[in-house]
Amino acid sequence: MRIIPMLMTAALIGGCSTNESARQQSSSADASAPTVIDSEAVTSPTEAGGTRGRAVGAADPVKVVSIPQLAYSYKLTYLLPGDKLAEVQDSHRALCEQMGPARCQLISLERGTGEDVHAEATMQLRVASSEARNFTDSMGKSVASAGGRSTGSNISTEEVSKAIVDTKARIEQRELLVKRLTELLRKRSGTVAELIEAERSVTQAQEELDQARGWLAELQGRVAMANFEIHYGSIAASADASSVSGQLSDATLGSATNFMIILRMLLTFVIYLGPWALLGGLAFWGLRRLRKPLAGDGVAAQAQTAEG
Repeated sequence: MRIIPMLMTAALIGGCSTNESARQQSSSADASAPTVIDSEAVTSPTEAGGTRGRAVGAADPVKVVSIPQLAYSYKLTYLLPGDKLAEVQDSHRALCEQMGPARCQLISLERGTGEDVHAEATMQLRVASSEARNFTDSMGKSVASAGGRSTGSNISTEEVSKAIVDTKARIEQRELLVKRLTELLRKRSGTVAELIEAERSVTQAQEELDQARGWLAELQGRVAMANFEIHYGSIAASADASSVSGQLSDATLGSATNFMIILRMLLTFVIYLGPWALLGGLAFWGLRRLRKPLAGDGVAAQAQTAEG
């Protein structure tokens, strides 16, 4: 039973180190932030006897400004001619591909186009935050050159500074806890059940450490890459010559397809009922053949009766 108190002591030490790590992380964040120095030298008036002025308040106060970590999200809406919508969306996708996967990533693309309907399309991207504004300007230029315009623009931010600091502190605390528990297991002494429980504690602490590292990577990725949600809409429905010919072709093909479907149904009906109709016809013909002799015998019997 000696290993359990040791594990509890290690956990307490790890918990105490959490606050210390958070304070160190906050201090390092403040130290890495830009500083604004506000100093003013005050000189006293010249005294009688030719004494020269001296500086008063030589200490310069320093103001530390902490830059928040922001995750950006862009929502843009464009209105375009119906026949230009697909072209503009493809140009925006090509612009993202030219930047490379390190600076721009395509998340999803959806497009719905047709004849005599208002076409719509959407696209989701992740763009480097430092280049988000230039990327937005480039998309606006391509839309304007195609005869379209922007109908909506929304930029939202989410501050994740506290989450990043807390996650880093948690990672440091879990790393220290795993290290201490592993060291205790190397010098283990106790029953098999106690050793198994100690190994489970190490495994759980390692899982929490991996989760914290993954969450930190996600937070840093949200700060480094801005989310773009782009919506495209057509000004009017498409009704060019190609669409008219396409509609007539579709109507002809649809009519021919329906005719063949109905003809197939009729032929299938005839094939299934043909044998049964043939059997019914043979039975009817046989009954008529049998009824003719019987009718002749009846007429002869009636004639003999009349003669008698």
